[in-house]
Amino acid sequence: MYSPQQKAQWQNNRRLDTSAVIARLHPDVKPHAYIVGSWVWISFSHKPSSDVLNELKGLGFNWNKKRKVWQHPCGLFRPEAPYDPRQKYGVTQIETEESPE
Repeated sequence: MYSPQQKAQWQNNRRLDTSAVIARLHPDVKPHAYIVGSWVWISFSHKPSSDVLNELKGLGFNWNKKRKVWQHPCGLFRPEAPYDPRQKYGVTQIETEESPE
């Protein structure tokens, strides 16, 4: 359960734009993240640690049970789409700062 201050911070973080959300993602999470439209989605092949989940929740992400991804609206709040947004907007992988080999 969130305190009133945590809830206010969560709501403020949901208004962050796409680039601000990406900048705040932990480097270990970025390989699992991608952009759909203006939203940031994160999909893990396994359940992440509670520390990672708490970080995502604190940053303003929420779990989308239907699509099985963590989503951040990046300030663009929309009702649930009757279609798959990945098909409409495409998927853009987030650039990671790994150095080339």
